[in-house]
Amino acid sequence: MAQIDEDDIILVQRGPSPTVAGGFYRSFVETARGLKTTLFKVFGETQTIQYPEEKTPVYPRFRGRHKLHTFEDTGLEKCVGCSLCAAACPADCIRVVAAENDPNNRVSAGERYAAVYEINMSRCIFCGYCEVACPFDAITMGHDYELSDLNRSDLIFTKEMLLAEPIERTPLRTEDE
Repeated sequence: MAQIDEDDIILVQRGPSPTVAGGFYRSFVETARGLKTTLFKVFGETQTIQYPEEKTPVYPRFRGRHKLHTFEDTGLEKCVGCSLCAAACPADCIRVVAAENDPNNRVSAGERYAAVYEINMSRCIFCGYCEVACPFDAITMGHDYELSDLNRSDLIFTKEMLLAEPIERTPLRTEDE
């Protein structure tokens, strides 16, 4: 038969372990914060934004519409068709078909270029992995979030669509917002 020490009895009398109590405390604090936010939205001052005329500002790190870039001085495409963006995409929505550059008519600065570059925006989860995987900063994600369309086929953005300058319609939030 095991002996019970005085320390064991004190631990039993003190209640639940610190991890259980800490988890309860954290849950309580998170619930209180959420309740505070909800009550502020309900009873505090709210501001209605008239959507088509006024756009909701986005944060500077917001990931929206994709854009392919070119070099400003030469006009050559930055994309060399390496397909690292397609390999990094968890939704498998990027399709890149590379072709060899013609020395007389260069498309990109590398040996190859992306003959076909398509992003299926209906499958994209806007994770930003394509942007991070690109070693040449050829693809970035902008701030445009109005990407809906009536046909699925229109949501496949081609290379020409991605190279075109998007219309700047979305305002950015300032630091005090």
